Parts: sequence; structure tokens; C-alpha cells
Amino acid sequence: MDQPDDGKPTMSKPEFPDNNDPSVGYGKPPMVRRFKCDPFGNPTNKSGRPKGSKNRKTMVREIAHEMHTVTENGRKRRRSTLELILLKLRNKALTGNVRAYRAYCEFLEKYEPQNAGSDLGFMVAPAEMTQEEWIAAETQRNLERQRSQGP
Repeated sequence: MDQPDDGKPTMSKPEFPDNNDPSVGYGKPPMVRRFKCDPFGNPTNKSGRPKGSKNRKTMVREIAHEMHTVTENGRKRRRSTLELILLKLRNKALTGNVRAYRAYCEFLEKYEPQNAGSDLGFMVAPAEMTQEEWIAAETQRNLERQRSQGP
């Protein structure tokens, strides 16, 4: 608010840029109305994830594959964190810990390779054919189907 000489306050009009300015138009607001970045808001040079930072999956993978030296039966061995945790889980399950046994069984069900049972069938695969042989065989089958369906 401006103070004129008579002591009464008056309101000043906001400054609007000239409508004839070529940089103002659809999708280009006046400079005074554009979003201003500040150090506490959204600085333009600091958007997104910082360079070199790791997501959770990468951190878990690195920790699980981290190698440790342990002594087993008087010999030093290098084992991963995941391997050590699984061995500890197995040992707890063997001592009678029911929760450890269930967790170990779930892990085995999820990651153990599937065994082929005796009730499974077998797959018949056709002999290898070149592309031309296959096209000729399919053309012949299509002709036979058309003849069997009749006119």
C-alpha cells in the first residue's frame, strides 16, 4: 500500500505484463506468475533419486551375498550371510523349534527344485523340419481339411 501526501492509504494495482509480449501465451504464463523454485521447495537441479543411492532390493541382495569367514570343524570357510542364516534355521529346526521347522519347510517348498513324479506323462515333439517343409506340410493338412468338410 502506498501512502499519499494526505495520509490516507491507497491500494496499488498489481503489475501485469503486456499482453503483446510474445513470450506470454498458451502454456507460457507471465514471468511474474511462474513457479519459483526455492532452496526449501523444489530446486531444479535436485530432482529425483540421488546418484549412487541404492534401493531396498539392491541393499538386501548385497547384505545377503556378503561373505563371512567362519570356523567349522576346525577349518575356516567363507560363507554368505544367506547361507549362514539358512544353516542356523536348519539347526534350530533340528533341535525341535516348530517355528524354525515351518519356516525351513516353506523355504524348501519355494526354492527346492521340483521332482518329477511317477504319475506324470511325457511330451512328444515333432521331428525337426525346415521352414519350407513345415509350410508344405501345413498346406497339405489345410487341403485335406477342406476336402473333408466338402463344398
